Amino acid sequence: MYSMGESRPTKGYLIDLKRRVVFLEHGFELLKLKRDNLAKELKITIDSLRGKRDRLITKLEEIYKELSAANVVLGPIEVKSYALALKGHLEVEVLPKNIMGVNYPQIRVTSKPQLNDDLDITLKQTIDQSSVVLRQIIELAELETKVVRIAEEFGRTNRKVNVLRDIIIPTYNSRIKLITEKLDEETLEELVRMKISRGVSEGYRK
Repeated sequence: MYSMGESRPTKGYLIDLKRRVVFLEHGFELLKLKRDNLAKELKITIDSLRGKRDRLITKLEEIYKELSAANVVLGPIEVKSYALALKGHLEVEVLPKNIMGVNYPQIRVTSKPQLNDDLDITLKQTIDQSSVVLRQIIELAELETKVVRIAEEFGRTNRKVNVLRDIIIPTYNSRIKLITEKLDEETLEELVRMKISRGVSEGYRK
């Protein structure tokens, strides 16, 4: 940082400071744009997320009741045997997604357990519903992760915007103002000295 007591300000240094301010102001505008876009995306994602968890919990409670009823009707051993007889297992693929520099995961189901043809109709409906709920759980996890990461990046970006606006750019502008005033003062003093010197020279010639 320049200090008026450290060295004599120069026009070259002043020009360099003005260039830096232009660069900082450009960066400030870009960060503001990013912050505003992040805020917009955060609102959209939160709106999508709103109510999903409550609806999911309600659906899980319904499935739990259906499974409890199946345990009573078929017996826990029979229900467990149907579960063990499912073919295959759940496989997912986690894909990276990016929005305005924010990375978050997208989960894609690549394989699901297959139901047996002789599965009890009551259990079949419950398992079908469970499959739907599983997809909803994955979507909820994606949205919640996205919200957290966008919110973190929004906070970091907003802090940078505030520091540039309130501290860095004003500091540079104050420095430019001081140096400009100092250079103007030196220019004026030089003009006065030249005028006095010219007057003295003319007096000698007379």
